[in-house]
Amino acid sequence: MKFKLGSQWLEDRDQVTGLLHRVLDENGQAEKYMFDLGSGITIFKEGEPLNNIYILLDGDVQLYKQKPYNDVQFPLQHLGSGSLIGIISFITGLPSLTTAKTQDNCRFLRIPKKDVNHLIDIHPELDGYLDELIMANLLERYRQTIILQMKLDSVNSKLQSERNELRQAYRDLQDAQKALVHQEKMATLGQLVAGFAHEVNNPTAALLRSTDTLEKHLHRLMQKMYGDGDSELHQTGQQLFKLGRNAGFPDTKTIRERTKQLKEVFPDLGNTQVRIIAQMPDGYADMVHNVTDGKPEQIQFLLDQFEFGKMFQNIETAGERIAGLVKSLKSYSRSDTEDRYEWIDIREGIHDTLQLTSNRIKFYDLYLDLPEVPEIRADAAGLNQVWTNIILNASDAMGKQGSLDIRCGTGEEKDDEGEVQKIIWVSFTDSGPGIPEENLEKIFEPKFSTKKTGAKFGLGLGLSISEDIVEHHGGKIKAENAEGGGARFTITLPVKTEQKSL
Repeated sequence: MKFKLGSQWLEDRDQVTGLLHRVLDENGQAEKYMFDLGSGITIFKEGEPLNNIYILLDGDVQLYKQKPYNDVQFPLQHLGSGSLIGIISFITGLPSLTTAKTQDNCRFLRIPKKDVNHLIDIHPELDGYLDELIMANLLERYRQTIILQMKLDSVNSKLQSERNELRQAYRDLQDAQKALVHQEKMATLGQLVAGFAHEVNNPTAALLRSTDTLEKHLHRLMQKMYGDGDSELHQTGQQLFKLGRNAGFPDTKTIRERTKQLKEVFPDLGNTQVRIIAQMPDGYADMVHNVTDGKPEQIQFLLDQFEFGKMFQNIETAGERIAGLVKSLKSYSRSDTEDRYEWIDIREGIHDTLQLTSNRIKFYDLYLDLPEVPEIRADAAGLNQVWTNIILNASDAMGKQGSLDIRCGTGEEKDDEGEVQKIIWVSFTDSGPGIPEENLEKIFEPKFSTKKTGAKFGLGLGLSISEDIVEHHGGKIKAENAEGGGARFTITLPVKTEQKSL
């Protein structure tokens, strides 16, 4: 390509616009292609095909590029007079790579692509001017690209250096924390684990094996005591036994309201009996009344069956919990850890934990809002340990009276890479005194404890271990003070199929 004007095109691109305008004006065609726009007007959008050539005669234009995954328009390049706007699209015929907006009043030569060849035929000198204008614009943008690349390389080098320092600092902190936690665990349990596991595992296994046999004997005993096993009363008793076997932990407010209503239906029953009926799902109170015709002795038989079922559930839950705790203790004394992950509904673990801590929370008002959430692949025993630590901490903070609000739900949040992921969350809010602001950042540190003299024994590891368990599941745990008073702990866990091994 032969350039008529040489390097002066690079130094003063306004000359080309003047030449182009003059050539078109001599033939009376300049006004046909003249195009004026005010400030803040979009000339074309990213992704649109360009059917015109835009040569900026006067004014300023800003090019924008849309960021991935959102609608934010990032300012890319500023263009002044003498610029050919949409040059890449013009040369390649592809849709525009950017969005162009005027920054003040602008004047353009807007020439449709279909007219370009016709104009060159009429005015051959336009061919050379356009070639040199394109080259001047491309060279200018290439120069800007080099400058930006150098700046980016400098920033990347600095970021990489800082990232390496942060990564090393994080590894050092992790190593220090693991060493501290490991030292505390081993100092407390090290020499007792092997013997304890052996002594506890055998009776626990026997307890779980005996449960099924005991259940069968109990049914036969009830049949002998209350007559025909095919009777409606006995069949209803078996149904209530199964109901008790799968009963969740009741919400205090719901039980209180239903007890008040059922007292009118069963006026001859004591408060304890009515409260047991109130723990049954809707419809079962009518079943109890209809089958027994309100006879207290038969009602007590059905209530016993329901309570027997709950007792068997507690026995199995406690046995499985003991087995899980023993397994966790054994893992402290060896480096290899079995895969303990399985598909779980976190609500079941929360109900199990409430059952096992019922002696500590029986004086509190308990509010549960646990709608259906997706199952996740997790270590059920590990998460149960988290629920236990938080509930017992709340109990220690509230003392003999208070309220505990437990909720769960689903949502979305961005992970460390900025990708949006689906999560489930669980919150525990107590009515205690809350957490001092200066301790909010410390409570997850190993050996940090807010318990004063006279409080129940603690090593200061509960929340530290809880945070470690949650983070190994790819989640987060957050502590804050609730608006109405008390402390709130919120755990978020990602909904995904694979988790990291503990």
